[in-house]
Amino acid sequence: MLEVVAATTALIQAWREQERLRLPPILALAVAFDFAYVGVHLAFGVRSDFDSRVLYHRYGERLLHGHYPRAEYPVGAVLLFAWEAWISGGATRVANAFTMIPFQALTVGGVWALRTRAAPWLAAVFAFFPLNPYYWEFKFDLVPAAMLVLGIVLARRERWIAAGVALALGAVVKWTPALAFAVLIAWLLSTRRARFALEHAAAFVVTVLVVYLPFLLWDAHDVTAAYSRQNARVITPESLWYLPLRVVGLAHVKSHISFGAGAPHWANVAAQGIQAAVVIVLVAVATRVRERGAALALAVIAPAAFLVTNRIFSPQFVLVITAAVAVAAALLVRTRREQLAVGVALGAASVGNAFVYPYALPHYTFTWQLASLALFVCASASIVWLTLRAAGAFRGSTPDRPRIE
Repeated sequence: MLEVVAATTALIQAWREQERLRLPPILALAVAFDFAYVGVHLAFGVRSDFDSRVLYHRYGERLLHGHYPRAEYPVGAVLLFAWEAWISGGATRVANAFTMIPFQALTVGGVWALRTRAAPWLAAVFAFFPLNPYYWEFKFDLVPAAMLVLGIVLARRERWIAAGVALALGAVVKWTPALAFAVLIAWLLSTRRARFALEHAAAFVVTVLVVYLPFLLWDAHDVTAAYSRQNARVITPESLWYLPLRVVGLAHVKSHISFGAGAPHWANVAAQGIQAAVVIVLVAVATRVRERGAALALAVIAPAAFLVTNRIFSPQFVLVITAAVAVAAALLVRTRREQLAVGVALGAASVGNAFVYPYALPHYTFTWQLASLALFVCASASIVWLTLRAAGAFRGSTPDRPRIE
């Protein structure tokens, strides 16, 4: 909590003087902070998350020894684990932490590269808020987050082939950036830019095939297990849907908050239906907007909305959610107060997320649910507000380069 107070104080001061922010010092400080964060943890022997210590090592070593692992992760992630196992001799906990630092820098630089007046401070928020580094140190969600941001930046500059490649590289690691691709295709077709849509789609599909096809030919059964294993999972206590179900006595923590909550079958079906409806609405709204900034905002919001409404929520999802909200806000906010409100919401969501996992407040069996509520209220409110702001673009209310007063 002291980290939160210190970072919030610094970021508010930066917000007041944001015209003085420059990218090289921000990136240098962010990278230095990342190295220091990892170094302190290594020096004091902080115990890592199980995934980076055990699963990444297990899957990476198996691939290096000529066998495709039956993992719950896509091919891109398995290749990442193999890289980390190879460069570290099996110490994937260390290798993952240092491998993620360039992707953190790429995400921060990507938000900045949107070149709106709101972008620099929002990039700083993503760079320095102190409760998110745990997830990039021990998880790998910074890779799809960075590729998602890069894809939107390239699309903003109408480099549609490069944008398709970037989103595809994110999707082969964790498939949610593919939702941004779908929204962009819908928008390009609705604005009669068929050639750009074809270029974007071809780049995306070819990139996915280049990564996936060799492994599908080698061991299609274990490659597709990443999707069949996830589809079999049910509502977990960490998800948005647990909170209302718990109130009416239809779900509870059976053993751990990351395992099934015992919700009835209809609840799982309803959660999936609502999640699909949310994505369809975003695609439909994108076909109504005409301004590129609004369409890009809707595209980047789609993965965040999907993750927030997912019946299986993992705390590391906050990295993609915060990156997506920061990008959409950089494209859409009009005033400094709106910019600050988004930054505060991102910070509050991160605090709530951290006190679900890995940290614990006193009386954890009760307080983690309050923390979860804070996470989902702040994240959902930001996504809904930004979606409504983007939807107003077809009435001419959202400029392509937002004005900050």
